Amino acid sequence: MTDSFYPPRHLYYDGKIQMASGPVFRSIDPSTAQPLADIPQASHSDVDTAIEAAQRAFPTWSTTPPVQRARILLKAVQTLRDRNDVIARTETQDTGKPFSETSTVDVVTGADVLEFFANLVAGGGLNGETVQLREDAWAYTKKEAL
Repeated sequence: MTDSFYPPRHLYYDGKIQMASGPVFRSIDPSTAQPLADIPQASHSDVDTAIEAAQRAFPTWSTTPPVQRARILLKAVQTLRDRNDVIARTETQDTGKPFSETSTVDVVTGADVLEFFANLVAGGGLNGETVQLREDAWAYTKKEAL
């Protein structure tokens, strides 16, 4: 497919851009009825390969300290905020929502949610609880991010 406003999109997993093996979906700008982008659809095989990559990465990620995880999330937050208007314009073109909404609600809310969880992880928000069962016995919980 050609003539789209944006360059062809690709899948991303295993730390790099991947070519999809599924069909291509053409996104149309609802305000102009013109092609906006060609979006690859992941096949079942693509999804399986991405899951396998995630499973290989899990042992390292699961031992990553909370503060380092928070830094990664905060970098994503800053990227969203730095690119707010560009992302909002793309969302407006793709969905037909007004820019006044996509620029002040959609992207901003995504950044806010990531920031909330970054601070939760880094600030000890996953602390467990201790409950006294009787005078000489305690039960405790330990919360750990996956």
